[in-house]
Amino acid sequence: MAAVILAAGPAAADVLAGSVGNEVGCAGVRLGYQDSDDYVVLTADGVETYGSGCQFAQRLTKAPGTLLLSSTCFAEGEEGTTTDVVKVINRAGDGFFVTIPGLEEIGPLKSCS
Repeated sequence: MAAVILAAGPAAADVLAGSVGNEVGCAGVRLGYQDSDDYVVLTADGVETYGSGCQFAQRLTKAPGTLLLSSTCFAEGEEGTTTDVVKVINRAGDGFFVTIPGLEEIGPLKSCS
């Protein structure tokens, strides 16, 4: 009899601790709300911008510094959700960068703590 072990917790939990974001995103994390189109925050659960976001469902690959994550995404003004592969790159001192299909790369995102 074979045992199946499923990883518990967010898809990117071992790579992303806490919140990372741009200056506006980190201010929103500290204040508890978002009030600017420039808002971007990345956590182990997903990436959120002012009018859109993606919830990470499953890690597809992990190469040094790069994650590919199957994600459920939504955009303000659009009906429903889409399933996309989101790429998260950790460029060390330069911060994290996120690529969502159809959008320009988002970043740099740095620790909000």
